[in-house]
Amino acid sequence: MSTMQADGLVLTASPASSETPDAPRVVALAGKLDANSQIAAERFLEDLVATGARRVVLECSGLEFLSSAGVRPLLTLVKRVKPLGGGVSVCAARPHVRQLLEFSGLKALLSISSTVEEGCAALAR
Repeated sequence: MSTMQADGLVLTASPASSETPDAPRVVALAGKLDANSQIAAERFLEDLVATGARRVVLECSGLEFLSSAGVRPLLTLVKRVKPLGGGVSVCAARPHVRQLLEFSGLKALLSISSTVEEGCAALAR
């Protein structure tokens, strides 16, 4: 399990499965994803893709705040995994976070679901 803390944001990624390397990686976000933390978040997610993650479930129940600047790392993640046949799912987002994702147009590029299980299932399709 890898963890990153920066400027009020904590990202924790589940370990890659050696039995099913194509299984979705779950990344829990907690705190605030905004202009102060976006660069660190983008690096963390880039490293995840560099280590083989193609399907990523972003578990956002602990994400208290998402700004328009904080959307950038999510968009960058989508742009990195889509050409590799992967995808991104956001799950358990608080209403205001979900609303920003919908208004920003990201809903068309990623899956939004209520639970991690639903997010994983959406990426299996």
